[in-house]
Amino acid sequence: GTMKETTKIKHLLACLFICMWCLHSEAQVPVEITAGHSSYYYQHMFSGKIIAEKPFGFFNTSSILLPYDKKRGIEVMSQSYLTYEINKRWATGLGSIYAPGNRFVPSAFVWYFNKKNDLSYLIFTRMDVWSNPSLELFGSVEYQGSKNQDFNLYARLQLQYITSMHWNGHLKSVQYARLGVDNKGVQYGLGVNFDQYGPNTEHYSNFGLFVRRVF
Repeated sequence: GTMKETTKIKHLLACLFICMWCLHSEAQVPVEITAGHSSYYYQHMFSGKIIAEKPFGFFNTSSILLPYDKKRGIEVMSQSYLTYEINKRWATGLGSIYAPGNRFVPSAFVWYFNKKNDLSYLIFTRMDVWSNPSLELFGSVEYQGSKNQDFNLYARLQLQYITSMHWNGHLKSVQYARLGVDNKGVQYGLGVNFDQYGPNTEHYSNFGLFVRRVF
């Protein structure tokens, strides 16, 4: 029920924030909330070293979808990994993913990250490590102006595709876009979320406003 889901969300967030305190102080945590015409959406992503100047660390990305339509249900996704930094652009890791229906499932990932001037790129691919694995491909392109002025342009495109190797193929795909301004380290503006589910690609959309900050 809704009470059980809310309790799970609270416990999940509490555990994640405890983990954040255990990481090296240089870890940065972008937190974003979007309020739209059909739902609220929360997401964060953080990565940090367990010991400075060592290749081992911890990575988590989590999201919570709270639709106004109760028939759709609350959607919680959380991935947590022990990571190994291959070099400044490549990293890999082992951990688990929590998603509705599957509970906690062991998972492995590889990512590529690069930043050039005001543009940053992230490509993330993941596979479940169990008898009925799913594959995920995630990519984002982010522009964050760094000029010495009060307001700078902020924009991001975020894509995700998840497929099952043993079930009916397509599980979920998303296209998220953000366009706004950066004002003294806080980003806000217009946000749009497109979600598609299942082999028949059932579509949902959410248009609204977002606010984002890196802690």
